[in-house]
Amino acid sequence: MTASTTTDRGRLTSARFYITFRCNSLCGYCNVWQDDKFKGYEELTLERGRRILDELYELGVRYVDFTGGEPVLHPHIDGVVQYAKSLGMAVEITSNGIRFAQHIEAIVPHVDTMNVSLDTLRPDRYRRIRGVPTLDRALDVIRKVIATGSGNLKLICVVTRENVDEIPDLLRFAHENRTTVYFSGMFEYFDEQDTVRDTNRTARKLKLIEQNGRPLADATAGRAGRMDESEPTGGPIAEELIRLLHQPFALVNLHFRKYMETLDPTAPTDCYANKRILTVGPDGRLVLPCYHAFDNSVAWDRALRELVEDPEFLRVRDEEVGHRSECRGCTVFPYIGLSFSHRFDKVFLYQALSEEIAKLKRRFTDPLFPRLPLDLGRLHSRYSELEHLIDQVLPAPRPPASADHFYRFEVAGTSVRSEFAAGELSVAELIGDYAHGECWGIQRSPHTWVRLVYRELVPALRELLPRQAYESVVAELYEVQLAWWYAYLTRYYRGTGHLDGTAAEETVAGFLARTGALLPDVPAATRVREVLLHAGCVLGLPPGTLAPLAVRTPFPEAALIAKHLLLIAPDTELPRYADLLPDEAAGHLRRAPLVPAVEDPAPLDPKTARLLGQAPLPATIDEATAKKLIAAVTALAPEDREGLAARLLDHELRTPGAVRRRGAELRSRGTASGSGGQR
Repeated sequence: MTASTTTDRGRLTSARFYITFRCNSLCGYCNVWQDDKFKGYEELTLERGRRILDELYELGVRYVDFTGGEPVLHPHIDGVVQYAKSLGMAVEITSNGIRFAQHIEAIVPHVDTMNVSLDTLRPDRYRRIRGVPTLDRALDVIRKVIATGSGNLKLICVVTRENVDEIPDLLRFAHENRTTVYFSGMFEYFDEQDTVRDTNRTARKLKLIEQNGRPLADATAGRAGRMDESEPTGGPIAEELIRLLHQPFALVNLHFRKYMETLDPTAPTDCYANKRILTVGPDGRLVLPCYHAFDNSVAWDRALRELVEDPEFLRVRDEEVGHRSECRGCTVFPYIGLSFSHRFDKVFLYQALSEEIAKLKRRFTDPLFPRLPLDLGRLHSRYSELEHLIDQVLPAPRPPASADHFYRFEVAGTSVRSEFAAGELSVAELIGDYAHGECWGIQRSPHTWVRLVYRELVPALRELLPRQAYESVVAELYEVQLAWWYAYLTRYYRGTGHLDGTAAEETVAGFLARTGALLPDVPAATRVREVLLHAGCVLGLPPGTLAPLAVRTPFPEAALIAKHLLLIAPDTELPRYADLLPDEAAGHLRRAPLVPAVEDPAPLDPKTARLLGQAPLPATIDEATAKKLIAAVTALAPEDREGLAARLLDHELRTPGAVRRRGAELRSRGTASGSGGQR
């Protein structure tokens, strides 16, 4: 592989800022205090710390994670954190809590997430794991941060064989203090990373590294095939963690678990260290290839915009990151996890599902605990059904043809087919999926509706409904989310045509009807009806059932609803669905039977045409043209991408007959499965 001659600075959105390598813990599973290579680094002054943050911002970095070592050992940590926040960055900091008490007022109000490590509540075990007798200090800091009312605290518990028996106690602690505890599997890198080492032994040396930066051939010998039942990421511990999914105040990352289950230790790792997430050392240097395999760097003796163009930086980024033998099987989530938002595959689906559960939990269900009744056994059963669908029924997507693509697709004439979506995609939809820069903007993904639930629907209901009615809605959220996912996947994804999603659709329909019936007749309830109508139309629920939710005034999702209905609704039902929607969206449905399935391509609006270098999109397309259009979108500045997806959707709806043609397969399978034609 040849190193690129440049780096796309617009992709450098995040930074892990190891502001110090010094630490006051001696954790047996960590190498920062054990390895000489982390010792003796000059640390930034406040002025230089602010300067490097300015340069990170100039590169496009909008999220910075202050870590270490122990960040509060840096003499200017307060000022550096405050400055990062003043720039408008999302800020996260992770501490062991030992010396954090004196920094609470200066730091906690200025961070979006305040992480404190807490693996155990037993002093003897804490000392054995972390090498220091300071559990009381960590607990004191946790309680003081909670007392600030900031609501941004997250406890991080790394679960191993050493402490898995304490999960109930840690959950009880979280319940009592009304704070979230993230139960994490162990990051594995190098040798036996889940083993707690003797903290009194001499410094551990990493695997030998050759002078040219590549590890010796036997550097990862014996690591393949280690995922047996004794591992924290597979077997009993993994099963223990998954049962915490809907537990109040517990956070579990499904995507990390699924990544671990499907990890191929012989294949290159899709790592974004110094590709999308810069690794910055205590003196401002760019640490290469990453913090955990650190054996190279580029000194901060020039502006960062020049350092990311440095030939050595580019060589390591392109030739070594993810490809070195010690990268094989690496599971360091802060680097690996960022890649999940740029690959539309099963891991991304689990990431979206996991993020939704976390947001529903922290914003709505946890505040009602223990008053809110939750049937955890039933929820676990419903999740298991969805997990089987994703793991066993959906096709396993192949890697995309380009590292810059979200998913693999094939083009033939006017047809675009993806690995996941059943039926055909338009060229406009294909390139519109890239308008947001991440898979979170992909049009045919089940997360698009639940995002509206936690962002808009439930907050509005909290203001509109009496307490008891509001709590009855919140009590349904988890099961409705799982049912929505099941129904959406069986309706729109490949490999699911033989499944009957009727039961899941009925669960969603019941929620829509009950929630709609609770709404008062006030203008503020209109937005709730819009979100409820969105769900019902996208699943193709009977128009008569959805009639009480009809919204005839324009709203943001009306065009997307119209497209879904053009894809899945029977011809005879289109007029009835049109009666539910605003005039412009309804017009697309009413015109569809009157226009041919193959139409001349409509011209793009002037702004979109200028950005894409196209007038009309081509009626027929080949793979080279598709790649060129994707590249044009991904190269746009964020301000140019603003509104692009919506304009492309409007463009697509100008030829409703073509949309109907692309949905023919979806309509036929809906009838065959019994989830569409038997209503």
